[in-house]
Amino acid sequence: MGALIIGDSVKYSLQQITIERLGNTDAVITAGERLFTCQLAENISKNSNMKTSAVLRANGIAIVDGGQIRVNQLQVWGIDSLFASFSNVSGQFNLSGNEVLINENLAFIMQIKAGDEFLLRVNKLSTFPANTPFVAAEETSISFRVKIKGIVGAKETGNFNLQNIQSAPRNVFINAEWLNSQLGLKDKANAILLAGDAENSNINSLLKSSWTTDDLNLKIRENKELGYSEIISERVFISQETENACLQNIPGASSVFSYFVNQFQLHGKETPYSFISTLTEGVSENEIIINEWLASDLNAKKGDTILVQYFEVGPLRRLIERDTMFVVTQIVPMKGAWADVNRMPEIPGLSDAGHCRDWEAGVPVDLNKVRETDEEYWNLYKGTPKAFVSLETAQKLWGNRFGKTTAIRFPLQDKDKLAQQVASVLQPEEMGFQFQQVKAEGLVAASNGVDFGGLFIGLSFFVLAAAILLSILMFKLFLGFRREEIGTLTVLGFSIRQVQKIFIAEASVLVFAGIIIGIPFSIAYNKLILQAVNSIWVDIVRTSIVYIHIRIGSVILGTSAIFVLSLLLIFFITKSFLKQEVVSLQKQVQKIQKAPRRAGKWLGIVLVVASVFMVFGAGLSKGEINPELFFISGFGLLPGLILVFNYLFFRIGQPSATSGFSLKSFLLKRVAANRRQNTMIVSFLSIGIFLVVSTGVNRKNLTKDADRNFSGTGGYSLFAETTIPVPEDLNDAKVAENFGFDANTQFVQFRVKPGDDASCLNLNRIARPRIIGFDPEVFDQRKSFTFLVKSDDLNVENPWNSLNKPTAQGYIPAIADQTVIVWGLGKNVGDTLVYISENGEKLKLQLIGGLANSVFQGNVLIAEKYFNENYPSVSGSNLFLIDSKSETGELETTIKNNLRNYGVDVVPAAQRLLEFYKIENTYLNIFLMLGALGLLIGTIGLGIIIFRMVSERSNEYAVLLALGFQKRTIYRLVFTENLLIILVALFAGLIPSVVSAIPSATTEIYQNLLWWPFIISMLVFVSAFIWMTLSIRLAMRKNLVSLLRND
Repeated sequence: MGALIIGDSVKYSLQQITIERLGNTDAVITAGERLFTCQLAENISKNSNMKTSAVLRANGIAIVDGGQIRVNQLQVWGIDSLFASFSNVSGQFNLSGNEVLINENLAFIMQIKAGDEFLLRVNKLSTFPANTPFVAAEETSISFRVKIKGIVGAKETGNFNLQNIQSAPRNVFINAEWLNSQLGLKDKANAILLAGDAENSNINSLLKSSWTTDDLNLKIRENKELGYSEIISERVFISQETENACLQNIPGASSVFSYFVNQFQLHGKETPYSFISTLTEGVSENEIIINEWLASDLNAKKGDTILVQYFEVGPLRRLIERDTMFVVTQIVPMKGAWADVNRMPEIPGLSDAGHCRDWEAGVPVDLNKVRETDEEYWNLYKGTPKAFVSLETAQKLWGNRFGKTTAIRFPLQDKDKLAQQVASVLQPEEMGFQFQQVKAEGLVAASNGVDFGGLFIGLSFFVLAAAILLSILMFKLFLGFRREEIGTLTVLGFSIRQVQKIFIAEASVLVFAGIIIGIPFSIAYNKLILQAVNSIWVDIVRTSIVYIHIRIGSVILGTSAIFVLSLLLIFFITKSFLKQEVVSLQKQVQKIQKAPRRAGKWLGIVLVVASVFMVFGAGLSKGEINPELFFISGFGLLPGLILVFNYLFFRIGQPSATSGFSLKSFLLKRVAANRRQNTMIVSFLSIGIFLVVSTGVNRKNLTKDADRNFSGTGGYSLFAETTIPVPEDLNDAKVAENFGFDANTQFVQFRVKPGDDASCLNLNRIARPRIIGFDPEVFDQRKSFTFLVKSDDLNVENPWNSLNKPTAQGYIPAIADQTVIVWGLGKNVGDTLVYISENGEKLKLQLIGGLANSVFQGNVLIAEKYFNENYPSVSGSNLFLIDSKSETGELETTIKNNLRNYGVDVVPAAQRLLEFYKIENTYLNIFLMLGALGLLIGTIGLGIIIFRMVSERSNEYAVLLALGFQKRTIYRLVFTENLLIILVALFAGLIPSVVSAIPSATTEIYQNLLWWPFIISMLVFVSAFIWMTLSIRLAMRKNLVSLLRND
């Protein structure tokens, strides 16, 4: 019942944490990396019966005492006055200026209080992705000082979080308007909180009726002279979905694509840094139309072949310079549609520059190539394109993951009507808007999380086994006290079945009474366990707010199970007991025990010798310890010692070993006479000690092969995670130099699509874990990591490259840790995970391989190309595996210093593995402690066995008393006999336990484990000694003289 209450308590606590962290928030609308206007939230509220609040979420870094304390991975929530209605309290969330509220977790970490100030650094949110081609590489973050207005607790929604996880986040709440101003934004948000009933289908129609083109980062502009209206994007490039919707649904729509090229070349002449635009007709694939200015500059004429050089901009701002040849088919004048400056995209840092030398293009610009004539052109025409190619050619050459269009043009029309028309043909999911019922999903995740009830049933195995054994022994003792009564009933004519019914009925009443009395003790026991879970065992729950919760259903189920199990045990015990003859019930007859078989002796000797040889031979071969062989050796020693002691118990009772009569010879004869019972006691205690210790102390040495490529580190020395994405390729020589890294340092960079943590650190059942995208080629080259489970879609020779091609079903291949797949996701290799891409398409990720425990636990890995296709707006890298020839500690310090403004947390890769194994080790510690408790309870059973054995031999002791032995001498004889058996049992259990514990205990991180076999053995000895002493004293309180007279 206790385990069921623990399971209910953890499940209830996870549900309460979900309710507390979300407050009154039922659902949320997000737009991925996009920003929209705060007005959208108000419009949704007006058009529905739901409460709304727009929030601007950013990632942050807290800096205290001039950088002495830096806390990363902050959630910064820009909130308005409406947020208070979503919290569990009112008034506190009214913030102004640089006032902030922080949650208790962050206050504890930073050791600050209300009234203190600190420096807050947040990622630079913008309407365009950070890796947008030609957008200037601005600072990725900004910092400003804030003042703490107050500290909010969990019950005050201080732990507000949209992710399904029980651990407290690091939250900062700040006025949204002020945060917008610091970021250079106005009236922008990236999430809308909803309170009320809503369904996905309703939300889509509600969004369409509430949004405007401003919420879609689209702007309308017009040119009355040339007779057109057009839409352009604040994101520079217009998405493929927007382009398709407009072309298919709005009459007269046409696409325009303009691109910034490095130079035009002809006959040794060069024209640097110009825009080139597109036409939908009048030009073929390899043809180009140039304006008069370019023709004059290059001395070009119709029929010439011009070389166009340009940059292809890839992820992490990787630049590939390419060139293409075009044939000049026409030279056009600098007037009318050929001199339309609106064809130049609005690129921050480029289109708004006053002079060429002010360009901030986001790509290398050699200002030495910029001539006076180029400055004159810019002053007169800005970025008016100098050349035109076909739209199809431009999109083929320069289209990128952000889009293949920079403007969509329509016949001149009213701006407001066009804006409404454009907004009406677009779909929310295609524009990156996603709706999530966070509270309902959170409660489901909490309800289906880790089954602590079943877990603690397993961890409490020895406690349960000891309790059952104790019950059996107690009832047998109960029957033993009533032997004569049973015999009398049978003599009076009661059948065995009738006697059995009498005792079962009587025992049922006792069992029921015991259950009622035990319920309060069970609750008290659970309180102790939960206190331990909230403190010394907190690693398994990652929260300190696990409440006790008692469900009547669990109490009824637990008590019913105990009652039924007890009756079954009583039924079989009485049935076995009553099968004995009436005479043997009334007169105790000592049966002569047969000598043990010689095969048992030799088997025991062989097992002992083989185990010792295995330890000092193969187990320590080449100076290395083999954990498996040590465990096998301990496992072999245990039955070997039991068999040897069983034979020795027989031998010491033989005449050759006990010639003459003395207390010593009598003691040895008694040990031999009760060989089977003594062997049973030795087996019971030794097996219990071995199983508890060998299981609880058996820890994996993760540091042993941590530098090997097949290990869970992949052979990498460091694992790093940044709060703010690093936008560039750290393996690029120039970038690495700028960051202060030497050429020996190699990075594997991972782009991250946020999701829930599916590792063992999260107790909730996760449906959509975090996705990380990377180039898998490097892992194949190094043969990094080990696959435990493989599907047919995984190439055995080059498993990582399997991520680059779709599965047989046409799905995106994915890889995760096997433990995550089975326990975190409840799935198997071959199953699929369903996501929604940035453009609203349903993605199916098929798990093609399960890794052995690795640094990636909690994440799903896919190839970079699939990541870019489906999440193009995710810019930069947040996760890194790092390898270098430098000393690890020195490299760790360098990375912390050089990436401090990105909020980097860097640890040795082996240490990250150990963080996950803390959970497993904590479970083993719990098993060790509960197992020890089970053994201590088992010693009570040992006391009962001794009591019964001594009671049954009372007549023998009466004879000794009649022969002149003092009662004190007889007591010492009995005491020594049983103490000898206990010591033998401890020896038989301790030695194999120590052998099996040596591999773990000899590692640097688990050195203290070697004491556990001795500590547990000592506890068992003390408890057994107490119960043995008490049992002997109680059993020998009988009047031995009267017993002799009765005989």
